Amino acid sequence: MQKEQEMMNRHRLFLLVLAILAVAGVSCSNQKSGGKKGASPQAKQRISIVQRGDFQERISATGNLEALVEVEVKSNVEGEIVKLLVDEGDYVEAGQILLELDPKRIIEDKRQAEANVDAAKASVKQAELNTELKRSQLATRLTEAENNFKIAKSNLTTTKAESESRLISAETDIQTTKNNLEQDQLSLEQARLSLNQAKLTLIDNEASLVSSEVNLANAKSERDRNKDLFEKKFVSKKALEETETRFASATSQHNSSKQRVAAQKQTIESQKKTVKAKESIIGTRNSTLRYQKLNLEKLREMRKAQEQRNQLQLDIAKTQLDQTSMTTEQEQVVSEQSKIIAEAGLLRNESSLETEKERLDWTTIRAPISGTITTLELEEGEIVTSGRSAFSQSPPLMTISDLSQMVVKTYINEVDMEKLKMDQLAEIVSDTYKGRIYQGRVVEISPIGVERDNIISFEIMIEVIDSPPELRPGMSTDVDIITYEEKAVLLVPIEAVQGETTVTATAQVGASASNFKSKQSVQLMSITGKTFNGTVTSVQGGQLSISLDSIQRGLRPGLQAFAILVKNQQILDGAATTIKIKREKYVMIAGGENPIRTPVTIGMQNEVDAVVLSGLNEKDRVMLQNRTSVGGGSPWGGGK
Repeated sequence: MQKEQEMMNRHRLFLLVLAILAVAGVSCSNQKSGGKKGASPQAKQRISIVQRGDFQERISATGNLEALVEVEVKSNVEGEIVKLLVDEGDYVEAGQILLELDPKRIIEDKRQAEANVDAAKASVKQAELNTELKRSQLATRLTEAENNFKIAKSNLTTTKAESESRLISAETDIQTTKNNLEQDQLSLEQARLSLNQAKLTLIDNEASLVSSEVNLANAKSERDRNKDLFEKKFVSKKALEETETRFASATSQHNSSKQRVAAQKQTIESQKKTVKAKESIIGTRNSTLRYQKLNLEKLREMRKAQEQRNQLQLDIAKTQLDQTSMTTEQEQVVSEQSKIIAEAGLLRNESSLETEKERLDWTTIRAPISGTITTLELEEGEIVTSGRSAFSQSPPLMTISDLSQMVVKTYINEVDMEKLKMDQLAEIVSDTYKGRIYQGRVVEISPIGVERDNIISFEIMIEVIDSPPELRPGMSTDVDIITYEEKAVLLVPIEAVQGETTVTATAQVGASASNFKSKQSVQLMSITGKTFNGTVTSVQGGQLSISLDSIQRGLRPGLQAFAILVKNQQILDGAATTIKIKREKYVMIAGGENPIRTPVTIGMQNEVDAVVLSGLNEKDRVMLQNRTSVGGGSPWGGGK
């Protein structure tokens, strides 16, 4: 890419030399003709040659170089630097040792942590032995209490066991009946809800039936009317068929509505029967429940005497068992807690030991990435603080930058953002190495604009392709982003291109054509009263052609109505007039004594050149406009 740019620059330089020589030749020719006063200013006219070349549209910006990847190195522990193994500007590999801190205090802390771990392990072992012994003692005590309870329970008479069984059975029957009764009541409520819902659905279906009857009547009336009109040939067969289709649809809907009403009435009758059946079941359940409760009371009275004799011994035994169980659980929990506390202490001490091992490893600080040390303001013997503190932020020890991936960050005006796209190529020139052009590529475009000097701009990042080693962070650069490019196109200097606007009007004047003649000054007046000056160019067959002054504002292309005036006298009102506005670009081709005006079609253009689409050929000699026009003369160097 750089070679192509150099070739293009040489080609332009060669053509510029040719142009200078051509101007010099004209000047010499003028001097040889006598060097008289009043020589034609045409001799001073600048001329350029139309040529093929590469066209580019660019966005220019300035920025500073920086590394794409830049890491600040901080220490995870505090301490004194005993070895500094690198200097600013050194290249380091990832994992390479950068410096070492004095590890003595951390080594002592590690030894103390190891001793604490050993002591905690001994405490855990003792707690495990104590827990096992306590568990054995509590198990023996609980077994004795359970045996006493079993003896008290065995003293109950066989009749109590039988009555207890009957009592439990009776209570179970009562509970079962209650549960069934609750289910039956819920089922009844559900049946009633279903009945009410069915009634509401019937109301909706009856309303739909009434609506379908109305629709059927309307459809039938419309069909009969269209049939009569069809027979009289007032409506088409298609219209009749459409009304018959609607009648058939209304009939179908009406039949469906009747069927739904009938079906819903059957559903309601079925729901009513279901409600009555469930009410009957609930009545039976209530009678059964009353009988079961009376039977339960009789059973309780029968076993009451026996229960009073034997329950006291059983209650005493159970109380002793409950107390023993509660005491056993509490003492077991206390024993287990002692073990848990010892294990927690061991975990804390092991964690502290791991922390000290990690801190000891941190006294050797290594490079997190491969790169060049771009900042380093430390010396051996300095005390550094930890960068992991939650209460303060220590400064970095050094900065490592990957200089193999340099970027330029700059800002682009919002008006240029529509031209900017990712991966567009750019040319970068450093103020340090002005004779070199580095290739770049747009790799990042900020989605948010910021205000800078009262202008909304967007930050972009340009990657330097194959970053050379001489580039350093902070260098000032000029950047040209190539937003458009064409190869080997016909180019003409912007200074050679002129523009002209012509406005013509074609008015339909009919028999009034005799009032007009060629080169006659006329005015067109719009319906708002605004007038536009012009000159008649031709009158043919009731059609008037007018050339209007192009500097006048307010005209728009298209068919409009105008009044036509001659010497401020209205000749015709409301003439249908077609306005045409033509904007033409042209250049002046040098040839002979007078330049030749040549229309051209221009494509893309930048600050210097324009792409020629048509109108010029390669090696055409075009005249450039003079930068100043003395005394109001022609921009091409002619007289007034």
